[in-house]
This record gives sequence, C-alpha cells and structure tokens, in this order.
Amino acid sequence: MTTSISKKSIFKSSILFFTLTAIILSALLFTSCSDNSDLTSDDTALIKKIEIAAKTTIDVTGLPSATDNAFNGDLSDSFAENVELANGLGYKVSIISDNDERAEKDASVYFNLEGRQLEDRRENSIRRRHRCFSFSFSITFFMPDNSTITLESREDWVLVKQWYRANPDANERPELIFPVDIILNDGTIQTLLNIDELRDVKSACRENRSQRKCFKLVLPVSFTMQDATVIDVTERADFRLLKEWHIANPDATERGSLNFPVDVEYRDGTIVTIINQTEFDAAKEACRI
Repeated sequence: MTTSISKKSIFKSSILFFTLTAIILSALLFTSCSDNSDLTSDDTALIKKIEIAAKTTIDVTGLPSATDNAFNGDLSDSFAENVELANGLGYKVSIISDNDERAEKDASVYFNLEGRQLEDRRENSIRRRHRCFSFSFSITFFMPDNSTITLESREDWVLVKQWYRANPDANERPELIFPVDIILNDGTIQTLLNIDELRDVKSACRENRSQRKCFKLVLPVSFTMQDATVIDVTERADFRLLKEWHIANPDATERGSLNFPVDVEYRDGTIVTIINQTEFDAAKEACRI
C-alpha cells in the first residue's frame, strides 16, 4: 500500500514539475518576443526623432567605434559618405554601395548614441536598404587600376572596401564582370549577360513587378569577342568562359556579341527564332511593357 501511494505521489510531482517548467519557458519566450518587438518599435520611434531633429554634419571618424560591428557585417558592402549627429538622439549616416543586390546604390542608416545600428522597418522610407536579389558567388570586379578582385562569399565585400582604403586617390568605382548568376526572391537562378540586363532586374524590383526574364536563350549559343575569338556556350556552366576571357583581357572595351540566329524560350514555353540584334533588342523591349 505504501509503495502504491509513493508511486502516485512521484507521478503527481513529475506532472507538476513539467507543467511549471512549461509555464516558465512559455513566459520566457513571450517575454523574449515582446522584448524584440519593443526593440524594433523603439528603433522606429528613435529613427523618426533623428529624422526631424536638427542635425550637425560631422566627420566619419566621429562615429562611435561600435559602428564597426555594422560596417564589418551587414554594411560591409557599403561606404559612409556623410554623417549627421542629432544631439542626444543618434546618427543618420548616408551610405553608398557597390553591391548591385541592393535596389538603390545609396541609402540612409541610423545608429543610436552608443553606435548600435537601428532597425529600420518603415515601409514608406525611400532610402531604406533592401535586397533586390542575391548574387550566386563567385563574382569578380575590375578595379580602377585594372586589377581584379573576386568575391567568393558575402563576407568578401570587405576586400573592395580595403582596396579603396589602400588607394584613396581612386575616383572610379569597380566594374562588375559579366556574366553573373543571380538568385531571385522566388529562388529562380538567372544568368545576366550584361549591365543592361542587371538594370532591367533592378528596375523591376523597384517597380514591384516580376524580376524574371520574359525569355531565355536556348542553348547552345556562341559569342564573338573583341579579338574575334568565338566562345561556344553549350551548357549553363560555359557562361564562365566569357568572364574568364574578360579577366584575361582587362583592356577590352567591348563585350562579346551574340551570334545569330538564336532560339529563345518564353515563359509559356513558346520557342521563337530571332535572326539579328535588332529583333533581339525589340523582343527585350517588349518584355518591359
């Protein structure tokens, strides 16, 4: 009889223990979520105060050292162009980025007085940083001295920043070497052959319309380079041959020209043959309408 009562007591105690544990964990989780929500709300309120407050322009070196955490992290692809201090509130920093993943090259970010980056969730902010797409690394840049920098991951953006720190007299921005692969917000991988195609994607992003191409090239295709070299692209991976040619020929002033006729496939699966550059340009223009 004693054994039975003891087992029941232990069983009840165990249930009580686990119930209390679950309540405590739920309370902690709720508190954590509430704290995060409050932090975001507080950040938004502080940003609004900084925006409307009188501000003094200061040197970039006047930013708190804690801002290095942001500029070596999420802002590693960006340079501080202008810093304004709102006394007793925080900092408004105008930045410029060489990262074309961003919808805009310039934006504004905010820090509190201690140097913590404030989270900007304002949907109506026209200078808020947001990503339009993601690069599929690696990507390569020509620098103003014709050297190249290859980024193998997102963390490597600091290499571009370090180059400009070592070359303070450089006035030109780096030039992205095409083709590049990008990952759209729906997970689609898209190959961009030139700067015009990149601009089309970013324009679509800003206008909240589909970023996907209206049509794609049906492989195989070929390109004639400036030195008359012909590069055959028989599969997607062969697009890297175009990039490798440009890296080997940094003084080239022209991009490879697509050799016609080519077949293109539209989103609905229709395949059309295009016989010259004029028709190709007209087909691309029709996709923008």
